[in-house]
Amino acid sequence: MNESALERYFDHFIENHSSRKEEKEVNEEFFHLLPDEILALNKDDTGNGSSSVDYNSQNPTAGASSTSAQEDRPTTLVTSVTQQQQFLPQIQNIICTVNLGCQLDLDLIARKAWNVEYNPKVYKALTMRLRKPRTTAMIYKSGNLVCLGAKSVAQARLAARRFSRIVQKLGFPVRFLNFKIQNMMASCDTFTVSLEQLALQEHCSYEAELFPGLFYTGIPNVSIVIFATGKLSLVGATTEAQMYEALGIIRPILSRVRRQ
Repeated sequence: MNESALERYFDHFIENHSSRKEEKEVNEEFFHLLPDEILALNKDDTGNGSSSVDYNSQNPTAGASSTSAQEDRPTTLVTSVTQQQQFLPQIQNIICTVNLGCQLDLDLIARKAWNVEYNPKVYKALTMRLRKPRTTAMIYKSGNLVCLGAKSVAQARLAARRFSRIVQKLGFPVRFLNFKIQNMMASCDTFTVSLEQLALQEHCSYEAELFPGLFYTGIPNVSIVIFATGKLSLVGATTEAQMYEALGIIRPILSRVRRQ
């Protein structure tokens, strides 16, 4: 084989090898592209993009339904969350009682304990305060203790135990007996209402000249004070379940007199 034939053979081999290598590199790059980039390349090649597949065009109702579903879903979610937030009670004060199980010398406690106020000429009970949780206790000579100011049942129990422990450290045989939640006071923000229309219904008492709120007493053991701004004050419940039950009863009543 002469040199010219050999050179033509190698030139042909190099051309085929380079073209295959370029095609292989293009295919590898093609597989690394995203679907949107492939459609864009196809659109650039054809000029008008008519050969790209439009799945929404094949099913016109699918696009409309998906669009409407996306538009409706956030609105429904926001509405439900807003309605739940409007009727969530916030506990402002819990009053609980406990029996310490022994007679107490209030004069001794007043001399040795901190954060104590005692004036038997004004009030026969001794007042003691805590910082954490921020609560106040009324301690009586008979051993009864009334704790108020807690924001939850757990805080009320913890505060009552700390008050009992303080008295126990002063030398009294204190026991923690008959702990009970006596009253829970909570507030709730709702929508504005017409108190004049609400006053026409049963179990409602409204004297605008004396007090700006309306008293609703149609729920057993729970009394609700309703203001025109939609502010509710709940008094008398002993559990959170009773408060939620009371809000469930008063909600449809307020909806009928909602101020537009």
